[in-house]
Amino acid sequence: MIEPHVHIAYAPRGAGLLCAAFWFTQDAHVYGWYTGARGRDYQSSYFVLENYYSAHDTVFYRSVESDVRGRWLRVAKGGEAPLEGAGPVPEPLEHELARLQDAFVREWLLYRSDAAPEDVAALQAQGLPLLDVNVRPKRLDKLHKVDLLWTYSTPGANLNIVVYLGERWSLNYAPR
Repeated sequence: MIEPHVHIAYAPRGAGLLCAAFWFTQDAHVYGWYTGARGRDYQSSYFVLENYYSAHDTVFYRSVESDVRGRWLRVAKGGEAPLEGAGPVPEPLEHELARLQDAFVREWLLYRSDAAPEDVAALQAQGLPLLDVNVRPKRLDKLHKVDLLWTYSTPGANLNIVVYLGERWSLNYAPR
């Protein structure tokens, strides 16, 4: 069973969920999924950082939709280009990525459309609004609360991966 690393960035009095990501490594590659604020909307994509842990240049791929078996793009600082043929995730890992994404969302994220009255009440009790995408109220105590940005990272997570992604993805969140 793969245990992914997690990073959450949440602006409770602003945009709300800036970034929620998980990832794991397989050989020299990093596989994962992220979602977060992009303007007034939210984007979510699976991603692959090919050759991240090697001497070769890293190649960043992301799914067009939040569909591991759908269309993929190659992402560079200058833009994105469609990937022809099969995506960059080996077939056995497609199933694991989809399973991990489902578990991650169930554990960490609360979508407005799925919010139960007790979820709304729990957010309101902390003075937080119900936004389109939220951190689950029961997980808020895990976040490191500093000023306007609350974060959580799995112990031992290589946050350079989030920095690398932040320089290339189209989310509002760009950690330094």
